[in-house]
Amino acid sequence: MTCQFLVRGGVVPLACCVLALGACGKPAQQHTEPSPPAAAAPAPAAAPNPDAASAKAFLEGLYAHYASAKDNTFQPFDANVHEVFDPDMVRLLDADTKALKGELGDIDGDWLCQCQDFVSLRAAIAVQSAAPTEAKATADVTDLGMPGEKSRHDAFDLVKVGGAWRIHDIVTPDQGSLRQTLLDEIKRLKAGGRPDSG
Repeated sequence: MTCQFLVRGGVVPLACCVLALGACGKPAQQHTEPSPPAAAAPAPAAAPNPDAASAKAFLEGLYAHYASAKDNTFQPFDANVHEVFDPDMVRLLDADTKALKGELGDIDGDWLCQCQDFVSLRAAIAVQSAAPTEAKATADVTDLGMPGEKSRHDAFDLVKVGGAWRIHDIVTPDQGSLRQTLLDEIKRLKAGGRPDSG
């Protein structure tokens, strides 16, 4: 015999009523979508490096002298040497000049432009690293007055002297290190070698 439960409007089997009544005390379940993961906070913008900015400005200032060959009096290896190179490099250049005794040596051009003559140079400067007292940078130099001529690449070791940047060394793809070239030439000349024999 099936148990039944009398409800308004008819008879319902008791088992169904028990299930219905049991469900009455339970809170209704709600279907919710999982929350999307919290978006990562944007990384703070890197603070500009004042050492890199000043190193770049120094090199841009040097290459500004090459914007036009007309009336150009800039002499980085002579009259303006102290504005360009650090004291150690200036001493090396002086020692090389003395060892050459007026002869032409291995440094027979301007390593900043890798040229003896120019028309109008443009240099793209990039600073690879910079700290308060030293920096590494490059310059890709193009002579706008000589169409078709390939770009020249210089790499610089810079040091700060008395609060101002100066060049400690220049390295070029074709000639290597300026410092090493001077050291090798001085050593060769002191040993009795001939100028420009390297």
